Amino acid sequence: MVTRLVSSKAADARCDGAEDSTDEENRLSAKFAEHRRLVPLVAQNEDVLFLNAASAPPSNIIVHEAITRYSAEALYEIYPYGTIWQKTREEARRLVARCINAEDPSTVAFTRDTTEGLGSFIRSFKFERGDNVVIIDTEHPNMVYEFLTLRDEGLEVRQVPTVAEAERTGRVDAIDAETLRPYVDERTRVVGLSSMSFDSGQRHDIAGICATYRPRGIHVLADLTQHVGFAVIDVQALGISAGAFSLHKGLNCPTGLGALYISHKAFSELGDPIPPIVSMAAAKNIREDLLVRGDEPVEFYPDARRFDHANMSLVAVTAAEAFIRFYLDVLGPADVEAHLYNLTSALAKESERLGIPVAGPRQREHRAPHICVLGLDREWRAYLKGTAGMKLTVNRLGVRVSFGFYSSIDDVRKFVRVLDKGRSQGLSVRRQS
Repeated sequence: MVTRLVSSKAADARCDGAEDSTDEENRLSAKFAEHRRLVPLVAQNEDVLFLNAASAPPSNIIVHEAITRYSAEALYEIYPYGTIWQKTREEARRLVARCINAEDPSTVAFTRDTTEGLGSFIRSFKFERGDNVVIIDTEHPNMVYEFLTLRDEGLEVRQVPTVAEAERTGRVDAIDAETLRPYVDERTRVVGLSSMSFDSGQRHDIAGICATYRPRGIHVLADLTQHVGFAVIDVQALGISAGAFSLHKGLNCPTGLGALYISHKAFSELGDPIPPIVSMAAAKNIREDLLVRGDEPVEFYPDARRFDHANMSLVAVTAAEAFIRFYLDVLGPADVEAHLYNLTSALAKESERLGIPVAGPRQREHRAPHICVLGLDREWRAYLKGTAGMKLTVNRLGVRVSFGFYSSIDDVRKFVRVLDKGRSQGLSVRRQS
């Protein structure tokens, strides 16, 4: 049976919360309603309810026009690789650095994705037998597997347990320095953690963790994928050693492009790290004739750029340059973050009115702005799957709803109607203790 996204004036009125709306909320709603037209999938299809930005958002006109321009340059320009696209790459690097408030563009390397960025840092780290790293048991598999594969070389991987308590209480808490303290000792070399969790939406206290453990010589490696493009981020204020992220989520780019940030301070502490895969783009002393003498030293760039590859997805770079500029100068990171918080707050309020618990933290400082996880039992899967035009993620905690800049309060209303109907049919929810 297919459920249609039909109107309910009563549910709409409750979700509007007009009496609670502020001038600022109204400003943001109007601003992003205008920008919603840039995403045809949702702007031109009333039956589409896209609630899966944390996986990958629908594309937009900004990216489409950039890719079209790239295609035209490939058709009509003489060798754009060495002229137009290399300049675009460096401008995109500058914009990425600005987006995360890095010290300068040389702290940013382009990678294929988050996995390659994390792996490049981890594999270039000089671990000794008996060293340990600390991660949590719900960290993204891409981080976990990178560390686990080093166990045969004597690295101890310590996973902080959180799953059992979350299953017992039905709540998921953000991680801070105190959570990690029992697992950190004099042999801990790295703490690895997402700044915002992909499955439950916690906003971990990365700044507090860095303030506590960086002075002890412990590096902090952050997966920033659910942070960049969804919220304001300042890597210098956070104090991380390194951070990796893909550009196809919050920054709306095609897949196949990521970034690795390594602070100048951390880079100097790493002691001339050697990339696990060395490209000629990493060598500062490469000759113009491309001949490499066996008796010459390899002079790497003295910063993150040594992790660059000569060949990368230049079409994705072109899209990144266009969209990041739009994100920074038109959308505005602070406005995007506030808009997304308004939407998840509205959804959480309405869900709890229906008796549906929210799995993640409720305080803004402890939760991602774009993610709201609802404690719905597995029997909801078939019901939600049968709702035409809707896309979201069902995970171990229930149902993950995630918004993008194009999302609106109308999307929240539509989803609340779906939830309301499910509850009226007797579908059950998870209980919090």
